[in-house]
Amino acid sequence: MNWEKDAQELLDELVKPIPIFARPMAKMGIEKKIKEVAGDVITKDAVIRGYLMASPGNMQERAIKLLKSKNIDLSGYEELLEQLK
Repeated sequence: MNWEKDAQELLDELVKPIPIFARPMAKMGIEKKIKEVAGDVITKDAVIRGYLMASPGNMQERAIKLLKSKNIDLSGYEELLEQLK
Protein backbone atom coordinates (compact mmCIF):
# COMPACT_ATOMS: atom_id res chain seq x y z
CA MET A 1 0.00 0.00 0.00
CA ASN A 2 1.15 3.49 -0.77
CA TRP A 3 0.63 6.41 1.58
CA GLU A 4 -0.17 9.90 0.41
CA LYS A 5 2.28 12.33 2.01
CA ASP A 6 -0.40 14.32 3.85
CA ALA A 7 -1.96 11.09 5.15
CA GLN A 8 1.31 9.91 6.73
CA GLU A 9 1.91 13.37 8.19
CA LEU A 10 -1.59 13.40 9.71
CA LEU A 11 -1.08 10.00 11.33
CA ASP A 12 2.23 11.14 12.80
CA GLU A 13 0.51 14.22 14.24
CA LEU A 14 -2.36 12.18 15.69
CA VAL A 15 -0.08 9.80 17.59
CA LYS A 16 2.14 12.53 19.07
CA PRO A 17 -0.05 12.98 22.20
CA ILE A 18 0.22 9.26 23.00
CA PRO A 19 2.87 8.56 25.64
CA ILE A 20 6.17 7.61 24.00
CA PHE A 21 6.23 4.13 25.57
CA ALA A 22 2.78 3.27 24.19
CA ARG A 23 3.08 5.08 20.86
CA PRO A 24 4.53 2.26 18.70
CA MET A 25 1.81 -0.22 19.71
CA ALA A 26 -0.94 2.38 19.38
CA LYS A 27 0.35 3.42 15.96
CA MET A 28 0.38 -0.22 14.79
CA GLY A 29 -3.23 -0.65 15.92
CA ILE A 30 -4.31 2.53 14.18
CA GLU A 31 -2.44 1.58 11.00
CA LYS A 32 -4.20 -1.81 11.01
CA LYS A 33 -7.60 -0.08 11.06
CA ILE A 34 -6.49 2.39 8.39
CA LYS A 35 -5.47 -0.45 6.10
CA GLU A 36 -8.87 -2.11 6.66
CA VAL A 37 -10.70 0.95 5.32
CA ALA A 38 -8.19 2.10 2.69
CA GLY A 39 -7.98 1.16 -0.95
CA ASP A 40 -4.70 0.85 -2.82
CA VAL A 41 -3.59 4.28 -1.65
CA ILE A 42 -3.89 5.42 1.94
CA THR A 43 -5.51 8.85 1.97
CA LYS A 44 -6.15 11.41 4.66
CA ASP A 45 -9.78 10.21 4.74
CA ALA A 46 -8.66 6.65 5.46
CA VAL A 47 -6.41 7.91 8.27
CA ILE A 48 -9.31 9.80 9.86
CA ARG A 49 -11.67 6.82 9.58
CA GLY A 50 -9.07 4.37 10.86
CA TYR A 51 -8.09 6.67 13.71
CA LEU A 52 -11.70 7.05 14.83
CA MET A 53 -12.33 3.32 14.56
CA ALA A 54 -9.17 2.47 16.49
CA SER A 55 -9.98 4.87 19.34
CA PRO A 56 -11.41 2.88 22.25
CA GLY A 57 -14.80 3.97 23.55
CA ASN A 58 -13.49 6.03 26.45
CA MET A 59 -10.95 7.75 24.15
CA GLN A 60 -13.48 8.60 21.43
CA GLU A 61 -14.12 12.15 22.67
CA ARG A 62 -10.40 12.83 22.92
CA ALA A 63 -9.91 11.60 19.36
CA ILE A 64 -12.69 13.88 18.11
CA LYS A 65 -11.27 16.86 20.00
CA LEU A 66 -7.79 16.24 18.58
CA LEU A 67 -9.11 16.00 15.02
CA LYS A 68 -11.09 19.21 15.44
CA SER A 69 -8.01 20.96 16.82
CA LYS A 70 -6.30 20.05 13.53
CA ASN A 71 -9.15 21.89 11.72
CA ILE A 72 -10.57 18.67 10.34
CA ASP A 73 -14.27 18.88 9.47
CA LEU A 74 -15.93 15.79 10.90
CA SER A 75 -19.36 16.43 9.37
CA GLY A 76 -18.67 13.73 6.76
CA TYR A 77 -17.97 11.21 9.51
CA GLU A 78 -21.19 11.59 11.53
CA GLU A 79 -22.56 8.23 10.40
CA LEU A 80 -19.32 6.49 11.38
CA LEU A 81 -19.31 8.21 14.77
CA GLU A 82 -22.88 7.08 15.39
CA GLN A 83 -21.91 3.50 14.57
CA LEU A 84 -18.98 3.65 16.97
CA LYS A 85 -21.11 4.72 19.95
